[in-house]
Amino acid sequence: MIKKFLFVPLMVLAACGSKHNNSTDGFITVNLRDCVDKTTVTELADEIKDVSYVSLEMTDDNASLIDGVANFVVSEKYIYVLPAKEMRVALFSRSGKFIRTLIRQGQGPGEFSGTICNMQLDEKNNKLYLFDIQDIWVYTTEGEFIEKKHHDYMSILSYELADNKIGAISFPFSPFDKTSFGMGIFTWDGKPVKTDNKMFYSSKLPKEKTGFTTDMAAVYSDFNSSILFKCGSNDTVYRIKSDVIEPAFSVKLENSDRQTVRALDVTDIMSMRTLEDKNDMVVTDIMETNNSYYLRFRFNHTNHVAAINKKDGAVKVEKCLQPKEYMEMAGINILQGMSGTQSYKGFPIWGKVFGNTLVQVITPYELSVYKDQVSISIPPELQNVDEDGNPIFVFYLLK
Repeated sequence: MIKKFLFVPLMVLAACGSKHNNSTDGFITVNLRDCVDKTTVTELADEIKDVSYVSLEMTDDNASLIDGVANFVVSEKYIYVLPAKEMRVALFSRSGKFIRTLIRQGQGPGEFSGTICNMQLDEKNNKLYLFDIQDIWVYTTEGEFIEKKHHDYMSILSYELADNKIGAISFPFSPFDKTSFGMGIFTWDGKPVKTDNKMFYSSKLPKEKTGFTTDMAAVYSDFNSSILFKCGSNDTVYRIKSDVIEPAFSVKLENSDRQTVRALDVTDIMSMRTLEDKNDMVVTDIMETNNSYYLRFRFNHTNHVAAINKKDGAVKVEKCLQPKEYMEMAGINILQGMSGTQSYKGFPIWGKVFGNTLVQVITPYELSVYKDQVSISIPPELQNVDEDGNPIFVFYLLK
């Protein structure tokens, strides 16, 4: 039985300012370290106008059982799920009805091989993309195989951008001096259009040891059909578009030299198994809405959310509820869907933005851990959820 205790976050009503450089595009720099000790709640609630809750159906078909979600995309009709412990794509309706296993891993017709790193949906052009380290598998939104593309570069994360270009982030533990690739834009056939890694080198580490480790955050954004990316050694968040890689904004973290080396030293494989020093800050997730950038970052091994206003650079930092140690929470839900802001009706929110919808994924067991160990507001729709049930998708319609 889980021991109950009350976790009360620090709620001091405060907002931190920002500093702008002299560029004409209003480039924003914020100092998170100035704000982390003045935590409040973000203003995500001001961007939400409606919410709906969808539990994924469990049927007599074992294929309907989803033991955690590693990745997902949504359309107007469907929810596509990559289960955490199975390499396949399961298809549900937007109302949560199980339809079928849409795409299987294997060597047969229409099946994919390898390990899927991320998915992308192009509903307008009726395409579903599955990205492997060196392959792109393309299907229709109904699961019919279209084509497979192989590329020479190795990527931990890729997305199709505009103009038939691919934006990619280099695979971790691959030295820059051998790959010449950190962030990149490539043609559909795998030819480099633009690659960049020079801003990630450090005088604290030999070049032959320099690359990316696991301390990275990246997300596809519908704004400019782009990727937002941040490395653990650099304070700048970059935007990768089909024709340019450019700084989007900067967060001053003032981390230790040890963290800079930890984020870049590809010869230190143990960085995959250890957490950063408690005084360092590591950005792990990014969301972008019409009004704000949202960063989820660890400080003192606890998740925090920073909301950065795009217009004036005003920033608010909120300390997330965390009923167990960080690594334990990741084991309960790899997406850590409830490690987020409580600004909307007191229920913790974090997720991915698709168009005008923020989609949160929580597991029933994750919900039960929060209910038992912290003080939160549970929506009526979630108060009687079966702990052994399938994951729940929460759709927040944005203004």
